[in-house]
Amino acid sequence: MVAANHTNVLGACLENATSYTIQAKGAVTASPVRMRLYTAAALALALHHLVFRKGEWHLKAPMLLTTWLVSYPLLLVAELVIGAKSFGGSVSNTLLTLGCFTIVSFASIAVYRLFFHRLGGFPGPVMARATKLWHASQCLEGKNYLVLDELNRKYGDYVRTGPNEITIFNPEALFKLDGPGNKTTKSVWYDFLMPDMGVTTIRNKTFHDQRRKIWTQAFSAKALPFYEDQMAEHANKLESLIGAAAKDRKAVPFSSYAYWFSFDVMGMFALSQSFNMLDDEKWHYAVNNLRRAMSILGPLSPVPWLGQIGFKFLEGYWIVKDWHSMMGWCRARMQDRIRIDDDNAPNVAAYLIADAKKKDSIESDHHLLAGDTIVAIVAGSDTVAPTLVFLFYELALNPSQADKLYDELKDIDVHDREVLQTLPHLNALINETLRIHPAVPTGGYRDTPPEGMTIGGRYIPGNTTIVAPRYTISRLESCYEQADKFIPERWYSRPELIKDSRSFLPFAQGKNLALSELRVVTALLVSKYHIRLAPGDDGSRVEKDMRDQFTAVPGQLNLAFEKRV
Repeated sequence: MVAANHTNVLGACLENATSYTIQAKGAVTASPVRMRLYTAAALALALHHLVFRKGEWHLKAPMLLTTWLVSYPLLLVAELVIGAKSFGGSVSNTLLTLGCFTIVSFASIAVYRLFFHRLGGFPGPVMARATKLWHASQCLEGKNYLVLDELNRKYGDYVRTGPNEITIFNPEALFKLDGPGNKTTKSVWYDFLMPDMGVTTIRNKTFHDQRRKIWTQAFSAKALPFYEDQMAEHANKLESLIGAAAKDRKAVPFSSYAYWFSFDVMGMFALSQSFNMLDDEKWHYAVNNLRRAMSILGPLSPVPWLGQIGFKFLEGYWIVKDWHSMMGWCRARMQDRIRIDDDNAPNVAAYLIADAKKKDSIESDHHLLAGDTIVAIVAGSDTVAPTLVFLFYELALNPSQADKLYDELKDIDVHDREVLQTLPHLNALINETLRIHPAVPTGGYRDTPPEGMTIGGRYIPGNTTIVAPRYTISRLESCYEQADKFIPERWYSRPELIKDSRSFLPFAQGKNLALSELRVVTALLVSKYHIRLAPGDDGSRVEKDMRDQFTAVPGQLNLAFEKRV
């Protein structure tokens, strides 16, 4: 079948070649043109099957596109140099040669992926089998979590969502991808920050473990109380803003406030430098750039190679400009921290810089230091903020849950973080929010080990990219009773509502600090205010306008806070 398809394509090229050769007086004869087309077709087949099917090519995508674009003028010059008698004939012959190469290349790729690929036994959309561009086209509005949820309903628990990608809707997959001792490796998606690398984007396991040890020091029992004190200070600033609005009976743009709080805290955590948005009551320009830049991950997550092309050729345009601005800002802030030798305040940058100085690798580690700055700010703030939005959205929709939490809080010191850790309903509210509204709706892309692996009784071949979407898995009735309902009690008084705990894996590194932020803000606000949706806001935008940009970006939530008496 492959040979037949290739012969048909080549035959069409040759038929056109004869026509063009007759029409273009002075051009070389049909026979040399035929030989050139045969050569172009053979080269296309050889490159596909002997070169491009092996290894990773996403980082070389800009170079490959450049090579393809410059090949036409180079071939045209060669045609003229070897003695063509007509410029028009040379143009025609060059177009035919390059066109034949391109058509045969794509035909070979499509035929192989559609009919002969080792993942051919997995169901999925036909276009997704041929190219990830189909998946990207479905994610233009940032709704990847809904795209995958619909594919699960249509095709089942194992869906081929790319030429070499399987999306698995099974809690065992989530555990095997992100659980302790997992054997998978990070896929090409994690190279989005290249040439910078943060601890969560390093794909080499040994190197990742080395960097993780430094981060472990930053999250040590010695450092954590300092971060929590700073966080509590910012929580009080957040409460003051809300208190002022409550006094004047004004609606609170809670989505904005949640992000201001989260980014201010993570600025201190990463660099000992707050963005001061709670003080200034406006967005910081760098955070605005970062949020616009992160929107790239909505449509481009399925096609990292296309992202690399955009970063290379659209550096000063569109949201790519914001992406590079974000990266540059993080590099500059890290350089500022390196120049501050007398700052003993704990922050992630201090630990990373101290390690680099110890190894005398400050200069050579600049890509690592910049990458870790981005990871610290984005991973911390862009997960806590949406969780706060979703949590207070649920409290506004379910006032009985807020009343139940108030009863739990009214006789305790809400500033006592150790006590907050022990409160069953407070922690259940947080867990249920993280379950039904995961901060990372889809999750990271992982590659199976060379020997493959079995998940849920189904064998997945080696070196296959796999995805386990948290949004869908956390709403499976096979994992939770009444999975689509917000029932915090399932986490303490009604454990029978949890069928498979492997489906709940919300945090990696930084869990304690993130949970502390969520507990303190929730306890502080619920203990002081009644919470309801602001007049004119039914809350529907929170879920309707949510975007999946690796992290969840909920729609606008406006709340009304009323002082408790």
